[in-house]
Amino acid sequence: MARCICRLVAGARKGFPAVMMCLAAFSAGVVHAAVHQGPVQPPASGYGSWGTHTVADPLSFVFSTQGYDNRVSIHHPLNQGAPAPTVFFAPGWNISCPSYAELFRFLASKGYVVVCDEYHTHIGSMGAQLREAFMEAAARYPELVDTDRVGLAGHSAGAGLLGSVTYSLMRDQGWGSQGAFIFSSAPWIDFDITDDMIADFPPTVKLVVHTYEDDSSTDIRTYIQQFEPFPIPDSEKEFIMLRPVTVDAWDYPANHEVVATGDDGYGVFDAMDDYGVFRIIEALADYTFTGSPAGWQVALGNGGAVQLDMGPLRDLVSTDDPRPVPGARSDYPCDISGNPRREHCADYDNELPAAILQQPVKHQLVDNSTPEFVWEPVITAESYFLQIRPLLDNGEPDWTRSFGVAGIAPAEAGCGDEYSVCRFSLTDVLPAEQSYVWWIQASSAQRAGVWSRRGYFRVTPQVFFTDGFE
Repeated sequence: MARCICRLVAGARKGFPAVMMCLAAFSAGVVHAAVHQGPVQPPASGYGSWGTHTVADPLSFVFSTQGYDNRVSIHHPLNQGAPAPTVFFAPGWNISCPSYAELFRFLASKGYVVVCDEYHTHIGSMGAQLREAFMEAAARYPELVDTDRVGLAGHSAGAGLLGSVTYSLMRDQGWGSQGAFIFSSAPWIDFDITDDMIADFPPTVKLVVHTYEDDSSTDIRTYIQQFEPFPIPDSEKEFIMLRPVTVDAWDYPANHEVVATGDDGYGVFDAMDDYGVFRIIEALADYTFTGSPAGWQVALGNGGAVQLDMGPLRDLVSTDDPRPVPGARSDYPCDISGNPRREHCADYDNELPAAILQQPVKHQLVDNSTPEFVWEPVITAESYFLQIRPLLDNGEPDWTRSFGVAGIAPAEAGCGDEYSVCRFSLTDVLPAEQSYVWWIQASSAQRAGVWSRRGYFRVTPQVFFTDGFE
């Protein structure tokens, strides 16, 4: 029977009142060492909910490679009877594996094995340390680790190296023959990647680049270089951004620390992890190793309602064509001298990103034949092109009919600054009992922007009742 242990904590975060913090519900012996914080509890079922496997105490060993002693830890289900799909994790710069322990426990509760390597931060050898430590773990524990079904996951500096490490393990060692994915959280630079490796990269790898709206650490152009060049079909890769929200006076930030779950004080274990991290990586693994359509919808679902839904939290944003915000600043720019792909950083300078749609979306029912369209402004945009088309029975837009409007000025939509949303209502009437799709493109005098994801809605007539009769 699932149960929850709670305690009242005063001043849990600066500026917030006393709150109730709960250990996440557990079943069948899954024990959580970190305290689950905030008012929003984990999903009760499905992706992001805790599994039924009892989690064993982690194994660990020290492995000397590239002149450094690497501490390697392994989380796995208790009494595991056969090798299980294995996630190889690369932590951030000088961040220990225990900083991500709740993520590792979650994956083990779902039946996966997790191998984490605390590499030493020496540019030029970090990728080799990771690769050799992962191979050593597989050699030492063949009864646990399955190298035919592999995920490569990481955070920050560790995530940045996943492209070249994955390439080496798959092309040189034959790993991932029955499925491979990359879950790259706020990735920094891959100092080992080459154009030849990218051109020859295994196209069967599933890829999620996982970013955060409040993260000013790394240049988004670096994130894009960890996503866009790889020859993986758009249907098999996704660029995701988590967004901050406050629920019941509890702040759920979307910053560089989100993926860390905090055994040692780095990061916080809360519902942003459940919905924004655990749910996505579990779905990605399930799709990669079983072909689950449900897993594809959540992890790689091209902006579908199931993918964007973060429960009580703010919807995430996904795209296959990410662009930086013009003028954005970061602590670690893309075009530093050590980046082997630094010349590509300029490809995105001053390009306009896609607008983010607010409503109507998710096949919303609209009872107004001149609906209001709401989206978030694009900084430096001088006009917007609103495209609206009926949907055909096969779900595709009717390219012969358009209700779109071009040249909408920010002032006309009431969004002259970055803190206000854009709102625009049609003057033309949309026929009722019809489904539609809409999307937005921002433009300036110098360039057009990237088209937004599509929003879907259906116009239904208003119904009025009088004395019980229609």
